[in-house]
Amino acid sequence: MPAGSPRPLQQPPRAERRTLLARHFVEAVEPLLEAGETYADISVERLIKAVDISRSTFYVYFDDKGDLLGAMAQDVTRDLAQAGSGWFEFPVDATKDDLREAIRPLFETYRRHQLLLGAITEAAAYDPRVREQHLALVGQAVDGLKAQIELQQRAGGAPAELDAQRTALWLTWMHERGLYQMVPSASAREVHKLLDAMVDLVWRTLYAGFHD
Repeated sequence: MPAGSPRPLQQPPRAERRTLLARHFVEAVEPLLEAGETYADISVERLIKAVDISRSTFYVYFDDKGDLLGAMAQDVTRDLAQAGSGWFEFPVDATKDDLREAIRPLFETYRRHQLLLGAITEAAAYDPRVREQHLALVGQAVDGLKAQIELQQRAGGAPAELDAQRTALWLTWMHERGLYQMVPSASAREVHKLLDAMVDLVWRTLYAGFHD
């Protein structure tokens, strides 16, 4: 190539293109779920028409609908991880109101993706690929919360006798199951009450008596 000639545009790596395409599918699939359809009943043909790609392009990036669901799970996981970062970085001198503001984005993000997350949870029961993504989501939350508990313990902001790993496991799974079971059918007012109850529970378990 002659000196000074423009370089040809390079395609992003396949993994990056798969991630971008998964985000488009999230945006296309959620309205279908909101309309009352189930993910199991949505055909590949409907899916590819929803994002305006060819069948051959779909199969370049995804093995099948289950593989696509796993990719969408990864995408939504990133949203949830970002939403949970405020709690995982909770300062030692923060208040209970601060904790509510830190946990609130998790409720809001779950509610925004609740139907897709429900489909992921249900598919995890029979599809090992989706189950792997679901467990990865939970594992990331456990790791983040465990680190937060240990940080608080080192700073004298949480009970030193708490088993950080197991406490993080219990709180994470309780949070995950509670969101799945209670939030989708709750009114906006009830979601606020559920959030208040979760904040009170977490505050009493981890921080009460240390941040007052």
